[in-house]
Amino acid sequence: MAEIRSREEHPIPGVAYSALHIPDEYNLGTGTFTTMVEAGALAKINPIISNIMNEPYFLMIVTVNLGIDQVTALLGKAHDEGPISRKVFDIPGDINTGDAHDFTVVFRDWDIHDITLDGTSLKPAQ
Repeated sequence: MAEIRSREEHPIPGVAYSALHIPDEYNLGTGTFTTMVEAGALAKINPIISNIMNEPYFLMIVTVNLGIDQVTALLGKAHDEGPISRKVFDIPGDINTGDAHDFTVVFRDWDIHDITLDGTSLKPAQ
């Protein structure tokens, strides 16, 4: 059982890096996906969309949208299938857009369980 770690530097404007960690290569549906937003990017770029894809086995898309104060994560398989899990969480209205921020999606058994902002769990959107 080997783990999978993948990190991409500056995958899109405004994102310092994105990183995927899957503890067991035979269980792609459990792990974390981190998007590190650069300082000031949230004030200039809206929305920020970060993703990782390994066809046909894995797809994660994270959309940070301060226009509606929400972050959406979609987890699925990248081969002609719809999303397996899609969750929306609220971003606190007092977020400092001048700072760098870490959005991490935690998923288990192909279900999104949590999204953290700088290590603090966000509340599911109502």
